[in-house]
Amino acid sequence: MNEYKPLFDAIEELKERAREGWVIIVEGIRDVESLRNLGVNGKIVIFSGFASTADIVKDRNSIIMTDYDSRGMEIERGLVRALQSYGKTPDTRIKRKIFSNVNKEISKVEELHSFILKIQLGKNSK
Repeated sequence: MNEYKPLFDAIEELKERAREGWVIIVEGIRDVESLRNLGVNGKIVIFSGFASTADIVKDRNSIIMTDYDSRGMEIERGLVRALQSYGKTPDTRIKRKIFSNVNKEISKVEELHSFILKIQLGKNSK
């Protein structure tokens, strides 16, 4: 379980930021459900285009939690540029911390909750 401590720490950081009013940007409804099931409260916005999403979150601090695949990275790069045009730099570090600690087993936000459950069930069966 200690090997996953950085993963759990990153998820706790995500929850804390959400409680502090940061907006989390994801790709789809299943991503929202996964984060909600992990206990992430607060505003979660589903990506709807670079300009329109940036316009929604422009006045708030934001965290980009897109998938760790080529499409998710492309969305991340575009959102960073769009939000920087409003003078905001979104957090992409938490996403990197989470996905660098899942041992390449998952690459999608929607898989995160079930992955955490699998880890917790594995720990409890030992």
